[in-house]
Amino acid sequence: MSETTTTIPPTIGQPWPEQGGIFIGSRLIDGQVHHIITPAGIEHDRRADFDQIEAGGVEFGDINGHSDWQVGEQEDLMLAWVTAREHFVQTGGLDSIYWSRSFHHGWPWAVGFEYGYVYYRYRDLVFRVRPFRSVIASSL
Repeated sequence: MSETTTTIPPTIGQPWPEQGGIFIGSRLIDGQVHHIITPAGIEHDRRADFDQIEAGGVEFGDINGHSDWQVGEQEDLMLAWVTAREHFVQTGGLDSIYWSRSFHHGWPWAVGFEYGYVYYRYRDLVFRVRPFRSVIASSL
């Protein structure tokens, strides 16, 4: 008989060192519960226009021992705005807008952390990009 251990995520908005960042919550992706993590601090933000994101040109490399970081989906950014916005730029108008890799009717989505607005149609502008990773809950 083998012994199984379960890793329980911390309280939402708190550091999860083993997973490389801040636990911002869980959501369903393709029918499975995923825990969503983003590194704390704007030093991990990149700047990009949407063509770079669409082409997969935003690389994050190794952050806190993990190399599977990617541009978040619109749902990841909205979850972060609700649960952990203090870890994102919240002032400065356009400087507080983050790209997602999600589309709506062919237009890119971006989320503004100043007021929580969701934007589209700004394909030609350069905004912030924050890395996210998701971990399937049942894999822990």
